[in-house]
Amino acid sequence: MTGLVVRVDDAGLSESVNESIREALRGPAARSVSLMVPAPAAAHAARILKPLPAVVRGLHVTLTSEWEQYRWRPVLSARAVPSLVDTDGFLPRTAEELHRRGGVDPREARAEIEAQLLRAREWGFDVRYVDEHMGVGWVRGAGEAIRAVAAAHGLIDADRTVPPLDGPPNEVPNTDRPGAWLPDAVRKAGPGPRVLITHPGRDDGDLRALRGIGFRDGGVGALRDADRRMLADHALWTDVRAAGADLTDYVALAAAF
Repeated sequence: MTGLVVRVDDAGLSESVNESIREALRGPAARSVSLMVPAPAAAHAARILKPLPAVVRGLHVTLTSEWEQYRWRPVLSARAVPSLVDTDGFLPRTAEELHRRGGVDPREARAEIEAQLLRAREWGFDVRYVDEHMGVGWVRGAGEAIRAVAAAHGLIDADRTVPPLDGPPNEVPNTDRPGAWLPDAVRKAGPGPRVLITHPGRDDGDLRALRGIGFRDGGVGALRDADRRMLADHALWTDVRAAGADLTDYVALAAAF
């Protein structure tokens, strides 16, 4: 049996994305959601997702801001965390940019992550785990800070606890039935925990306008709309269970192991 966590990331990116995430968490599979506190619609996300029952909430540790014309700053001032910001005071666009600069000061990274955690809790968002936006934990100083915050606050370090479910490359999927590959992926995975990371949204003007690494053509909307439809497909998730998946969450997995 594969213990499968279906997680939705990037809560806070926009109000439209937040609405899609709420829809997904009311669906048949997703029960874990990660909040991106520095993003512009984060407070809105916390407000509309907070009342949902049986949902495990996490902090999407955000130390990068990847879009070309849609940027965000750290929660703390640029003066307090100079190793985390670019010359305009925004979080750098990629983890690779942070790496080229020699990494981050782990004390500054920890202070910023704890500020993000505190802000989420002030909004009433009951954070139980941490994970990494854009996989930033490999950058010198960042992973150290994430582990320290997780240990100090009794949080599950999700990206170091549960490996991802192998799947197709990050490209616009077949629009007829997004996620049709999932039952085979579960059968190949075999026993043990896995996570499926998703980014639901609607193919609207806001998402089509996004440009960034890997998305020069505005294909963000199509990709995220496919995830939204996949997460609402009850028949698909019946097939995923029949293939050997036990749909679960990070807290249940932690208790089981």
